[in-house]
Formats: sequence, structure tokens, C-alpha cells
Amino acid sequence: MTKCGICDSNDFSVEYDGPIRDGDYGKETKTPHKVVKCSSCGLVRLLENPLSIEYYQSSEYREAYNSTSEPDNYIAMHDSEQSPRINAFGIMNFRDKNVLDFGCGGGAFLDQVKGVANSTYGIEPFAGYHDSLTKRGHHIFPDSESALNHSKGKIDTIVSFGVLEHVEDPLSYLSAAYELLADGGKMYLETDNLDDILMKFGLDEFERFFYRTAHLWYFNSDTLEKIVKKSGFSTLSISHRHTLDLSNTMMWLKDRVPTGSGKITLFDERLNNAWEMFIKSTGNADLVCVEMTKS
Repeated sequence: MTKCGICDSNDFSVEYDGPIRDGDYGKETKTPHKVVKCSSCGLVRLLENPLSIEYYQSSEYREAYNSTSEPDNYIAMHDSEQSPRINAFGIMNFRDKNVLDFGCGGGAFLDQVKGVANSTYGIEPFAGYHDSLTKRGHHIFPDSESALNHSKGKIDTIVSFGVLEHVEDPLSYLSAAYELLADGGKMYLETDNLDDILMKFGLDEFERFFYRTAHLWYFNSDTLEKIVKKSGFSTLSISHRHTLDLSNTMMWLKDRVPTGSGKITLFDERLNNAWEMFIKSTGNADLVCVEMTKS
């Protein structure tokens, strides 16, 4: 973590220095951590990686951040997230395609597209999910190296949801995805947005919540585009997706705690739809997304 993940620069400025989240909401580090910004390309990162690869691949990690390491519980927690993702990228990119989820977790997304895809593949370092994923008809690899040995240049569509911010080397991660894709293949990726609207208000409580031990990198549309281009993709489109309503923002400003959606019932669907359109158009949504093509 001594070098920038895009340009290898060692020159940086400190953006934040304090406790950060270490698991579910309410769990924080006992010691401060520095979040720094590359002076050359602008990529923001943790200065030091507080987690080992072994911990990240363990059930202990899953239980700390998701309160469970059981596949069925994972699916129940994440099923509702999949339809908006499919709608954002378009069902046509999965129908009759060889689809790979790069960091698939318990496989909630793969289950959703299995009925229309030609074949479904997943790369997942946590072995505790492998048996369940295989029994449900997915081809599973423990890492990108084994996936490349089997399927280099054979994948039509790759998706990545909330993974890029975790990996030790995001450029290598994207380069591996590029090699896995067939010519003309597409990848759709989502990651937390450093330009989230709540980062604009200078809330110390939100920064302590947003920065976390499991997220080594913090992207916005500019730095995401830079690293995608450096990995080999030349055709790409940046967009944004927002998953929370206006009341979540208002409650953060009022109480300085996360509440989720629907806590202020006065804000009806008309207002929330307008809020979502506004927040996406300004680039301040909670997710920054990129669609890229191997051409």
C-alpha cells in the first residue's frame, strides 16, 4: 500500500486520520488509520492494509462484516440487490452468454441470471461458499489464475459488485478480467463512490462509517475511468446508481447515524424519484459504475 494503485506514485496528501469501520456498523478500529490521496492521479486509498489475505478469505471476515458465513443467509441478505443490477446493465448482456461474477460471494447474482445465461462462472476466494455454488450449477474458481487457466478469452460477460475496493491490486484485477473476456465481451462494475453526497457535508461520523478496514481503495468517476483505461479497456461508459432514498440523507444530517430508506414517510415516491435522478445526474450517488468492452 506504499504505492498508488494507478500510477505507482509514492507522493500523497492525508485526507483523513482517525478511527474507521471494522465490520458491521458500530465496530471501529481502536487505533487511527490514515486515508491518503495520490498527488499525481488523485486515487484515494488506505495508507496501510490492516487485513491479511488469509483473514479476508476466512469465515471470520464474513461473520464480522455480514454477521454470517452461511450461503443461505448470504443469499437472503443480497437477493433484493440483484434486479436493479440486471436492469442497469441490461438482460441482453446475459442471455445466452457465458457469464462470470468476479468475486461472486454466495452467488445471489449468478442464481438470478442462470436461467437465461449459457453458462455461469464465479471467482470466489472464500472456500466456504464453493460447495453450495457448485451444487447450484455454477462453475467456481478460487482465484483469477485458475479461472484464466480454464477460461481465458472465453467469457462473454463479467460483472463485479463491490469488489474492486477490496482487492490488493485493482489494476491486476481489471487486467485479469480483460484477459478472461472474449473479443467484444463486456464487463459491468460497481464500486462505492467517493463522491457520495454525504461526503460533501464534512460529517466526521459519516467518514468514520465510509472508510473501513476492508476497503483499501476509494474511487470516483475520474479515478475509476483512469484505472479501467490503464487495464486495457478502451471503450467504456461511466454512470451512477443510488440505492438509498432522501430520508437516509436527512437522517444522517439530523442524527449522524445510518438508518436505511423509508424512515421519513412524508417523502413519497415522487420526491424520492426526483432525488434519485438529481443525485445520479450530479455524480453524487452512492455507487459509481462503469460498462466496458474488450475491443
